[in-house]
Amino acid sequence: MNVPASSFQRKLIFSYIIIILIPVISALFIFGFDFYNQTRRNYEDIMNQLNKRTNLVVSDFFSNISRTSYFYITDNRLKRILEKKSNLNSLEFIEDSNYMQQAMDQVLLMNGQLVGMTITGMNGRIYSSTGANAGYLNALLGEIPKEKLKEGKIFVTGAYESKFPNNLGKVVSIVRYLSDLDGLKEQSVHVKLDIRFKLIENLFGGVTETNREVGTIVVAGDKLIYNSIEYSFDDQTIKRILSQIEINREKQADDLVQLMIGGENYLFTETLNEQTGWSIIQYVPSRIIDSAFKKNVSNYVVISLLCLSSACIIAILYSRRFFKPIYNLIKMMKFVDSGSLDQMVDDEKREDEVGRLVQSYNLMMSRLKESREKEIISTQLQKQAEMKMLQTQINPHFLYNTLNTISSIAELYRIEPISVMTKSLSSMYRYNLKSKDHVTIQNELEQIKNYISIQQIRFFNKFEVIYEIDENLLPYKILKFLLQPIIENSFYHGLEPKGGMGTLQLSLKKQGHTIYIKVQDDGMGISEQRLEEIHRSFLSSARIGLQEPMNHIGLQNVYARIRNHYGDEYWLRITGKVNEGTCVEILIPAELEEE
Repeated sequence: MNVPASSFQRKLIFSYIIIILIPVISALFIFGFDFYNQTRRNYEDIMNQLNKRTNLVVSDFFSNISRTSYFYITDNRLKRILEKKSNLNSLEFIEDSNYMQQAMDQVLLMNGQLVGMTITGMNGRIYSSTGANAGYLNALLGEIPKEKLKEGKIFVTGAYESKFPNNLGKVVSIVRYLSDLDGLKEQSVHVKLDIRFKLIENLFGGVTETNREVGTIVVAGDKLIYNSIEYSFDDQTIKRILSQIEINREKQADDLVQLMIGGENYLFTETLNEQTGWSIIQYVPSRIIDSAFKKNVSNYVVISLLCLSSACIIAILYSRRFFKPIYNLIKMMKFVDSGSLDQMVDDEKREDEVGRLVQSYNLMMSRLKESREKEIISTQLQKQAEMKMLQTQINPHFLYNTLNTISSIAELYRIEPISVMTKSLSSMYRYNLKSKDHVTIQNELEQIKNYISIQQIRFFNKFEVIYEIDENLLPYKILKFLLQPIIENSFYHGLEPKGGMGTLQLSLKKQGHTIYIKVQDDGMGISEQRLEEIHRSFLSSARIGLQEPMNHIGLQNVYARIRNHYGDEYWLRITGKVNEGTCVEILIPAELEEE
C-alpha cells in the first residue's frame, strides 16, 4: 500500500486506524454469517413453537366441542328416542322430533360455538336443531371412511358454505359415530355438530397474534381454509407446498422447507393435526429474516463506527501529547542549525523512549556547548601563546648573537658561571623560537636542565635535584613547556622562600598506555585553603586563562592545556602540606614522536 508523503504523526494515526479496521471488518464478515444463521435459527424456533402451540390449541378446541355430542347421555328419553329400532308413526315421530329439537336448541343456546346439530337414530330417523342442514349429513357420510368413525374417532370437515337462513356463511362440521347406544349392531347412527368457521379463524388469529411476522395457513385435504397474512397462495401453490413438505417428511429431515413463490423465498414448517387431519403450516418470507439480519448488522456497524470514532479521537489526542516533545525537538534543532547552542527541550520528566530521546538531545547539547567553549578557550590560549611568542621574537638574531657574544667574552676571561648561564639562556631561547608545539621528552628535559643550571648558579648550589627518568620515554611526545612552569613554581613558591638547603625530585614513568609525571619538592609547602582555591581555579580555568598573570597561573595554564589537548580523562593533581613540601602529578597519553 502506497501511503502519501505526510508527517510521521499522520502516518502513525493512519496505521492505527488500519490496525483497528482490519479486525472490525474481519469480525463483520466472520460473525455476519453467524448473525444470519442465528437469526434464521431464531425464526425456525419461533415457527416450530408457534406450530406446536397452534396444533395443541386446535386439538383442545375440537376435543372440547366434540364432547357436546354426548348431550343425550344425561337424558334417558333422548337416549330411548335414538335407540328405537322400529318405524314410528307420524304422531310419535313429531313428538320425538320436537323433544329432540328442543334439547339440541338448548345445547346450542348453552354453547355459543355451535350453530347447528344433526343426529340420526337407530331406526334411520334424522333429528336436527333449528336451522341445521340435516340433509348434508348423509352427503358427508358418503365421503367419510366408516372404519375410522367406528374406531371412535371424530371427523372434521373442511370449511364449506352453509346456505340455510339461520346458518349462513362458512361452517365446519364434526361427525361422530354413536358407538355408545345400546343394542347397536350395523345401524348407521351419527351426530353432526356445525361450528361457525369465524370462531376457528379467531382461534388461529389469537395464536398468531403473538408474532405477526410469521404467517399461518391451514389446509384441509388440498384446500386452503385459512391464511393469517394476506399472501395469495392459489391451489397449485398449496399443492406444491404440501408436496415439498411430504418429501421432507419422508426424508425425516428437520430442516425447514424453502420454496420460491412469486419471485420471493419462503420458509415453511408443518404439523398434521390428528384431530382434524388438517395441515397447520407456519411460514415466513426470507426477506423478513434478511431485514432482521440487516438490522443487527447495522447496529453492529453503528457501534463499530462509534468505537472507531472514539478510538480516532483518543489516538489524535494521544499522538499530540506523544509528538509534542518531538516537535519541540525539531524546533530546537532548527535553532541549533542556525548556530545557537543554548536551546534545551523540556522533557516533562517522561520515562519512555521519547523522554530518553529528549534527554539524550539535552545531554548532547550540553556536551557540544562545553566542547565549543573548550575550543574557544583553547583558541584564545593559543592566540595568547602566539602573541607572547611574537613578543619574544622581536629582533631574535640580535638577542641570540648578544648572548653568544657574552658567553664568548666570559670564556675568554675565564668567568665560567657567566658562560654557563649565557649558554643555558641561549639554548632556552633557541628552544623557544625554533621548537614546535610538540617536542620529545628528551628535548623538554634538556630545557629543564638548562633552567635548573641557571637556578643553581643563582643560589650557589643550595638545591639538590634528583632525576628518576625512564630512558625509554625519551623519544615520546609531550607538549612544549608543559614541565617548566611546574619546575619554576617549585623554585619560586617552594624552595626559594624556604632558605637553606632544598631538594627537587623529577620522575617520569610509563604506566600502560600513559606517562606518569611527578614533580616533588620539600619547600614551604601549601595550605589546604590554598589547595582548594587552586582546585576551584582549575574548574574555572577558562576564565582565569584569559586574565593577567597571577600566583600559580602557570599551573592553571598547564591544567587547561592538558584538558583541552589530551581530553578529560587526563589530569593534573596537586597535594602538599605547609612546611612539608608540594607534589604535582600529571598523567598524559604515551605517544611516540612521528619520524
